[in-house]
Amino acid sequence: MTAPLRTLTLRAAALGLALSASACGFGGDDAAATGDVDPAKVDASQSASVTEDEQASFSAPADSVLTPQQVDKYLRTALLQFDLVHKEAPRLHQRLAEMEERGQKGGLIAGLRNVAAAGSMVVEYTDLVGGSYVRSARTLGYNPAEMEWVRDRMTEVSGYLALKPMHESLVSQARTLREQAQQYRGQPGYTDEMINLMESNAAQMEQQAKASLESAGAVSRNMEVLKRARGNVTEPMWGAVAFVGGPSGLLGAVAGLADPQDTTTARHFREWRQLYRDALENKVTPGMEAGKNIVLPGSN
Repeated sequence: MTAPLRTLTLRAAALGLALSASACGFGGDDAAATGDVDPAKVDASQSASVTEDEQASFSAPADSVLTPQQVDKYLRTALLQFDLVHKEAPRLHQRLAEMEERGQKGGLIAGLRNVAAAGSMVVEYTDLVGGSYVRSARTLGYNPAEMEWVRDRMTEVSGYLALKPMHESLVSQARTLREQAQQYRGQPGYTDEMINLMESNAAQMEQQAKASLESAGAVSRNMEVLKRARGNVTEPMWGAVAFVGGPSGLLGAVAGLADPQDTTTARHFREWRQLYRDALENKVTPGMEAGKNIVLPGSN
């Protein structure tokens, strides 16, 4: 097999890494977390994108603030998406195995077949990644347009929580700098001009950091909604949950993990799904207690 054709095969295999976690040990008996919805009920023939009718039937609120009900729907949609990936993974991995076997045998015909198969795999993978969230929402009776809007709000929450510790640290540093300036005032080697400059810099630092924390607008209000919706779920948990709220959905968070045969991949995938289950059940995920930094599952 020529180098270009082998590269195409390997790239196709790489595209399946996000699915590999479920293919190597991800349990299939946890669908109860989504309300006993069998992923087999998800109609793969449905549109992978939001339809015009669905978009027209949803009007985003002017204040961009979530409701507790939307938070609940988001978590349930994400969990069904995980189960849908688990259902589809074995079939796609079987095709990857067949491509690898043909590649090892070599030959022009095998190479050409793998080129065609790789193209098909790209289409199928893209459809699954892009469509699993939308189709999961439909299966649960939710409007996919609304759920995509909710997912975008969660992306904003992710950014807010990621920067929040830095801004809080700057506020603390500013206060420490102001205290030091007061202690140095009148000491040998420290002029009033130097002290005034230190106090001015401290005040400016604190003002800018507080402004960043307070200017979050709808994001900070959505944080209050999250707390009302799931009072036991901590900020580190919401930060990790919201991290996978971007356009690529949950699968974007697990893409690029280890080799499909690596049990570490399966563990990472299970950790992501467990995080969502805990959030849905209003439980604290071990290691994500309040006051701790955000640690993404699968980061170790």
